[in-house]
Amino acid sequence: MNELIKSDSVMSRPNALQVHENELFNAVNISVTKCFADLNREVPPQNNMNYLVNEVTNSILNKFPGLRLQEIPVCFAKGIRGEYGEFYGLSVISFEQFIEGYIHSPERQEAAKTHYKQLEQKTEPTAYEKFDTAKHLTIEAFMTVKNNGQPMITGATVYAFLDQIGLIHKDYKKGMYKPATDELIKDYEREIGLCMEIIKRRHLTARLESLNENLAKDSITQSQHEEILRVGKRLILVNLMRDWMIEEVNVEELIEYHRSQYKAK
Repeated sequence: MNELIKSDSVMSRPNALQVHENELFNAVNISVTKCFADLNREVPPQNNMNYLVNEVTNSILNKFPGLRLQEIPVCFAKGIRGEYGEFYGLSVISFEQFIEGYIHSPERQEAAKTHYKQLEQKTEPTAYEKFDTAKHLTIEAFMTVKNNGQPMITGATVYAFLDQIGLIHKDYKKGMYKPATDELIKDYEREIGLCMEIIKRRHLTARLESLNENLAKDSITQSQHEEILRVGKRLILVNLMRDWMIEEVNVEELIEYHRSQYKAK
């Protein structure tokens, strides 16, 4: 299963927003059904099953749009085997827990980073293409925030893009260091809570203890400082995009309006 998520052939395939909804529904249906079979549990009546599959499909579209169809059976199989913590019954919440655990797993994040890095190393795209790619990532991040999520993997890229074209006002950056530090601690705690490997859990716990100790002594390391800045950018994006939601901004039109300010790097 790890080989599957690391494969560039999987990460390069269309995500949930880019395939027909029927394809997504069928992939979820097959994967959910297999979970019941693997756990030797009775499949619910058809009406209940349709409801479950519909709700999980909608959750993927709204909360996890970057998920690939080929990843669905992987995260569900890992989930029912307890890799993302305890679960109680095969409910919509359980399947969301499996997807979230998978999306935030080190293996999947590394696979995504490798994929985007390989894309950057291919034939140099035009400035117009780079802008369109950044716009697409921004819209995807906005959809994630709209559904109470946070842009974890592409957050730094989207932040740099919006900052360059002048859409992140300096007021969003003020006083962000403390909230970012608190959020980083929560990120570490969540990762520890999801980790089922004893040795790795000890390593993660030591990392959290080191951060807390260095904060208490006001002597954080350069890497810890950079991590706090990275989380801060993510929080700034969330605040900005929540304001867009309140103001009912047409994100695509807003970004297009600032196309002339973009300078490809």
